[in-house]
Amino acid sequence: MTAKSKRISQKSSNPVLLTPAQLKSRQNHLLVVDIRGRLEYWLGHIPGAQRLSRSRVLREISKEQAIVLTCLSGHRSAIAAQWFVTQGYRQVYNLQGGLLAWQSAGYALRRGHRP
Repeated sequence: MTAKSKRISQKSSNPVLLTPAQLKSRQNHLLVVDIRGRLEYWLGHIPGAQRLSRSRVLREISKEQAIVLTCLSGHRSAIAAQWFVTQGYRQVYNLQGGLLAWQSAGYALRRGHRP
């Protein structure tokens, strides 16, 4: 593999940013993982989002599964998304701007512990 093809290969495996509208339109095809703590999740999360630890994702979720990571602002989820790429996950997305952007776009949050 040449250096150029290696760079292209690495670039294509980076997490992809999704806007709230893109996530909303693809939500049925993605596993939405909220990486925040229990209380943060309870206070409000994207409907259908699951709160899963990294170790649980590694144990239970196929590396072929398309996943999108969320947090409050998109910062923590960006770090987690990059980590999942290094673990071999191939379809990793990050919600740009996090839940703050989701709410600003007019989408509702769900309270409580149910996805």
